[in-house]
Amino acid sequence: MIILDGKNTAQKIVNNLKIELEKYPSKPRLDIILVGDDPASLQYDEMKQRKAAEIGINGEIHHLAQDSTTTQVISLVERLNNDNQVTAFMIQLPLPPQIDTSIVLNTIDPKKDADGLTSTNLGLLFQKKPEAIASATPLGVVKLLEEYNIDVSGKNTVIIGRSHFIGLPLLALLLGKNSTVTICHSYTKDLQNICKNADILITSAGKSKLITKDFVKNGAIVIDVGLSSDLESGKLVGDVDFEAVSQVASFITPVPGGVGPMTIAALISNTVEIFKKNNITTTKYEQ
Repeated sequence: MIILDGKNTAQKIVNNLKIELEKYPSKPRLDIILVGDDPASLQYDEMKQRKAAEIGINGEIHHLAQDSTTTQVISLVERLNNDNQVTAFMIQLPLPPQIDTSIVLNTIDPKKDADGLTSTNLGLLFQKKPEAIASATPLGVVKLLEEYNIDVSGKNTVIIGRSHFIGLPLLALLLGKNSTVTICHSYTKDLQNICKNADILITSAGKSKLITKDFVKNGAIVIDVGLSSDLESGKLVGDVDFEAVSQVASFITPVPGGVGPMTIAALISNTVEIFKKNNITTTKYEQ
C-alpha cells in the first residue's frame, strides 16, 4: 500500500509554479471573499494566502459580515471583476443560508474564476475546451493521480457525491482522460457492491467512516475528499476508515495531508494559468 502524499506533491507543484513566475516582471494577485466568522474557513483562507505568497502572489481576504445579503456579496464580486489589479479571486464556501450561492458564483467573471466554480467553466470543462478552468479540488485530485503515474484510462472509477463543486467536475475531468465513471449519491442503491467494482474509488460525502474495508476491492485506489469532525475526538476525518481500508487498497490518501493541500496547489495553479493567459493577451495587444 502506498500513501498518496498530497502535502509533498502540492509543495512540488508550488515550487514549479514559482520557477514559471520568475519569467515575468509582474506577479498575479489572488483575492478571497469570506462571508461570516467561521474560524476554520478563516484559517483555511489564510493558509491559501500564505502558500500563494511563497511564490510572490499577493492578495486580500475580503471579510464580510455573517448577515450579509446576496446583493452585498454580488456588489463585491462585481468590484473584483472590474479591478484590473486582481488576476483571479474565489469565494469561500459554504455561504450563509440567506445568500443565494448559485447567483453569487455565477456573477464571477469566468476568466477570473480561480476556483473554477462558475457554470460557464463547468460547461466548458464538459466540452473539453482548453479555456475551461477546472474546479480546484477535482483538479487537485487529478494532479495527485498524475504525480504517482496512475493512468485512469480504461479504469472503472466510482465517485461518491454529485455536487457542482466536486462530483461533476471530477466526472468531466476523468471522462476526458478516458476513465469509465459511475456517480453515486444519496439515492444510489447497493452502494457497497458498486464501490466494490471500482478500480478507483473517490468519495466526497462528508460522512465519517462511510467507506469501510467491505466497500473496497483488493488493489483499488482510494481517494478521500470527504471532511467532517469526529464526534468523539473532535479531529477532522475523511469518509474512509483509513486503518481498515489501507489493508486492501494499493494507493490511499490520508486525511489530513491528502486532497486538502492539493486543492490549494490547484487553486494557485489556476491563478498562474489565468495570469499567463492575460499576459499573452496583453503582449499581443501591445504589439
